[in-house]
Formats: sequence, C-alpha cells, structure tokens
Amino acid sequence: MSKIAVSTVVHGRTITQGLRLVAWVAIILCSLVFVYRALHLFQLDPAVLKKYFPFRWILVGHVAGGMLALITGPFQLSRTFRARYRRVHRVMGRVYVSATSVGAVCAFLLASLTAPVVSWGYALSLHMLSIVWLVTGLLAWRTAVQRRFAQHEEWATRSYIATIAFVAQSLSFGLPFMKRLGTSAEVGATIIWLSWTVPTFAYACTRVRRTR
Repeated sequence: MSKIAVSTVVHGRTITQGLRLVAWVAIILCSLVFVYRALHLFQLDPAVLKKYFPFRWILVGHVAGGMLALITGPFQLSRTFRARYRRVHRVMGRVYVSATSVGAVCAFLLASLTAPVVSWGYALSLHMLSIVWLVTGLLAWRTAVQRRFAQHEEWATRSYIATIAFVAQSLSFGLPFMKRLGTSAEVGATIIWLSWTVPTFAYACTRVRRTR
C-alpha cells in the first residue's frame, strides 16, 4: 500500500472517530437536558402531569426506566469500558435491560390509556417505538447469554437508539419551528416515527459499509 493510500485511510479513520466523539457528546448533553427537565415529574403534581395524573405511577415507571437506560447506555456501548470492567458491564447490562423493559411496557400502557385524549395515530406510533425498545433490549440480552457478542453489540446499539428516540422527540416538541408545523397531536406521530427510524436506518448503512 502506498504512503498516499495509508495517509488517506488514517485521515478517514480520524474523521470518523472525531464525528463519533461529537455525536456522543451531543447525545450525552441532550440526555442530561432531558433528565433535568423530567425530574419535576416525580413531584406528582396534578397541574404538571395533567392527563397523565390518573396514570402517574405508570408514568414514573416509564420516566425512571428511561433515565436509568440513558445513564447506563453509554457505558454499555463503550468498548474500552467493557474491556476493563467485564463484570461491571454484565451487571450494568442486566440493569439496562430491566430499565428498558419497564420503561417500554409503561410507555405502551400510557399510549393506550391516553389515546382517546390525544389521538390513536400518536398512540400507535408510540406503541411501535415501545415494542422496538422492548424487543431490541431483550435481544441484546439474549445474544449476550448465547455469547454471540457481535450480534449482541448490534442489538444493544439498536436498543440505545430507541432509548434516545424518546429524548429526541421530547426535545423536538420544544423547538420553535416544530411549533409552527402544528400542534403535538398533529405532528407528534411523524416526529415519533422519525426519531427512531432515521437513526436506525443510518446505523444499518454503517453496518453495511463495515462489512464490505
């Protein structure tokens, strides 16, 4: 291989690593903002929870599960962390899957119970995201138990994409230009679909590129 080719490969890897770092910093910052903004929900104030107040304990399960998954997820996906702390990785993995399972089931129930108030289109989009969140987490756990670690990493990544989707849609609703597109009931379903289908498609494209 020529020096130019080697230099091109190294330069490409540097750019990829830099973009990956930027993406992780953005994800972590957005997650911290989401966690901070969601803390007030644990006060269980009827004025704050509004339509969710009758189902407040289901909401608490969803939010708590999501927060725990957001916090533990980056550690689980870090190859450096996995290599140095294998036992902690396994324990934290069980915590992560438990958190996503509880969060997903509670999200499914909340969507079902509030559908008459919001819309069934909005609820069905949340149903699908909840199912994806639950299934990808369980498949990540199953492939780890079966010691199929390459597939385990892929399913864990897909699971965390579903976790981040809840953050993305929540923050998107607060953006000024989103408000000009319509109410949350009008554009909510589309935002929910885009929050996980687009990054999942992007991840699938990166997997195809790596396997060439």
